[in-house]
Amino acid sequence: MRTYSALFEFYNAVTVAACIVLVLGLVVSVALYKKLDGMHKSLAVYLGLMLGVDLLSRLVGYVLSNNNLIVMFIFTFIELSFFMYFYKRHLFKKRQRALTLIGFAGLAYMVGEALLIFVFRGLDFKQFQPYSKVVDNFIIILMALGYLHEKMNRFREDRWGNFRLNSIILVFFTLNTIVFLPFNFMINEKSGVQFYFLTGNAIVISLFNLYLMYEIWKNGRIQTL
Repeated sequence: MRTYSALFEFYNAVTVAACIVLVLGLVVSVALYKKLDGMHKSLAVYLGLMLGVDLLSRLVGYVLSNNNLIVMFIFTFIELSFFMYFYKRHLFKKRQRALTLIGFAGLAYMVGEALLIFVFRGLDFKQFQPYSKVVDNFIIILMALGYLHEKMNRFREDRWGNFRLNSIILVFFTLNTIVFLPFNFMINEKSGVQFYFLTGNAIVISLFNLYLMYEIWKNGRIQTL
């Protein structure tokens, strides 16, 4: 029990650090916002959205006695909506209609799954195994692969920063999918071993957000120079 408590406290500390990273990212973004190009302004908005979801999750968890599972569906809907816009607006050169349709289908699935769990069937922790986050990650991975395919077909890449950003998005959401596939195990396991996975995931998320903050800072600095 003491080990479980220690793991839980360490996980909480890591999530607080992740929130601090988002706050720092937002501060940097606001300070440089007018100097950023369109793509990096969008990344700044993403950090702001993620901070808002993080704070909402803590608030709902406090009000509902640590039950903030509903926020996961809000988070996945916002995240997928953002990356659909981001890829269509800043990365894709073609319309990618198939990926757009898949994206909207994913959003519809998230709404349907949330209604099924929280309205029609009722929340049951022991049976709680949502796939909205997996769907979210999978569609973003498809968009990242679609971007790589588009670049390979053009036989040239004149903006390696975008290629690197896309590759990091691909790796990040692939790792994130591995964590969220056994979600029922994560919320019902009593030994505490799930906190190793959750803590590792929180660290990866922080590193991803730190990279986005670095890209925003670098772009603002380049525009200034």
